[in-house]
Amino acid sequence: MNEQLLKKHFEQAPRMEPQDAVKLAFQSAFGCGHLLPAQEDCTRRIQAEMASVPQRETPLFTPIGNGLCRLELASPDARRLGAGRIARMMLVTDEIVRARKDNCERFEAALALTQALALQGRTPFSAGAFEAYLSVYRAQGCPVVSHTPAYRETYLPAYRVVLADLALLTPVLLSGRSVIVLDGPCGSGKTTLSGLLGRMCGATPIPMDDFFLPFDLRTPERLAQPGGNVHYERFEQEVLRQLAPGKPVCWNRFHCADGTLIPRSIPACDTVIIEGSYSHHPYFRPACERLQALRVFVSVDPGEQLRRIRLRDPGMLQAFETRWIPLEKKYFEAYDIQSAADVVLDSLPW
Repeated sequence: MNEQLLKKHFEQAPRMEPQDAVKLAFQSAFGCGHLLPAQEDCTRRIQAEMASVPQRETPLFTPIGNGLCRLELASPDARRLGAGRIARMMLVTDEIVRARKDNCERFEAALALTQALALQGRTPFSAGAFEAYLSVYRAQGCPVVSHTPAYRETYLPAYRVVLADLALLTPVLLSGRSVIVLDGPCGSGKTTLSGLLGRMCGATPIPMDDFFLPFDLRTPERLAQPGGNVHYERFEQEVLRQLAPGKPVCWNRFHCADGTLIPRSIPACDTVIIEGSYSHHPYFRPACERLQALRVFVSVDPGEQLRRIRLRDPGMLQAFETRWIPLEKKYFEAYDIQSAADVVLDSLPW
């Protein structure tokens, strides 16, 4: 939770009381905070609430900080997602949030920021009212709280807390396609997003990193081709030719250390996810059209891209800046990869 986002929430809800602010801080750190039932029960509860909530023109997602957002059930797009998919989004979110090690620190930071803004007169309630409520709240052991009657009456809250990255993936989830191919620059979040898609549908992504070009094919002529540093012929032969939703997939992973090929496979699944730079190479276009694949391009700001690479592997930053990023850029521009995609996702930091 950052100051700008918290101020926005206060501006949009001038009848917010200290209890509502604590709920916002709690959700931004712990997600829903409740023990979730099985997916079937969770789905039924969402269906019942959606049936009782009038639809209104409202954004589907409202960011609440720390990579989380509120999915608004009153939005017409919530109906398109469906209760079952929303329930699955909640369960995936809960698994990931519970695995974080610093949720308590995030919660305390959000409370401290709220208190600081209250002292500046930037909250709908006074600093004294917030401190008084917080004192009682802590004495009670910091329980999960509900919205106040005034907040409920004014703003009609009806939402579920989900990962912001799942919000980003909404166009993909709504596509109905069974083969999904994610391309984009390194550091754009392709691996993270494909992993979330996999958790949503029980699929294991197929990585393009398994198809680096063998040493004996790395000729100057081949490497001069846009995207020529990937063994796209083998990917087309081993993966795309045999690919069919509901069937297992087997291929060989190129081992960068010694150039050997190591057998890999994934079990049958109704959804197939392919992830990695160069996965939209025009060499694959006939196969993608045959499979009716959804081609997703994940973009990222160059400064944010370098920040993520630095965090992930500081020792490799120079290699990315001088070699891998220029090679990708050459490929993206030569084939106009972003414009040719079916869906473009802007991987901004939440």
